[in-house]
Amino acid sequence: MTRIDVSNRQKSLWVSASRLRRLVEFVAAAERRGIDAVDVAIVDADEIASLNRRYLGKDRETDVLSFDLSEAGSRGVSAQVIVCGDVAADEGPRHGLSAEDELMLYVIHGLLHLMGYDDADAEQAERMKTRQEQILAEFNRSRKLTDDL
Repeated sequence: MTRIDVSNRQKSLWVSASRLRRLVEFVAAAERRGIDAVDVAIVDADEIASLNRRYLGKDRETDVLSFDLSEAGSRGVSAQVIVCGDVAADEGPRHGLSAEDELMLYVIHGLLHLMGYDDADAEQAERMKTRQEQILAEFNRSRKLTDDL
């Protein structure tokens, strides 16, 4: 049974929980992976900085943190993906995106990490960036087609 939970603990931008759930399902389908349970938390800059310090030893805010919670032998992804609404609100316009689309990229990025992608070097980072942008474009296109029906 698939479970996708969304919690919003920030005030920088409004985000549709149902759209985020659909996005998680879309990423899983695009990568041909199953989902057991995914929790997406949208937090503010202070909270993500605190989590980044606690879990990664980095004393600064970041855009996304993802934690693999899958059990050995599990076929589907079990994870927590934490994204920062404040960072998305600041960075989206700098990248020519809405804050919501920027946040969606963070969710996709976190999920791709959990599905085996890495961005440790320039080549891997470019491959991952290309894939997350492709998934977001396909997701938005599929949503538009559905909305137009």
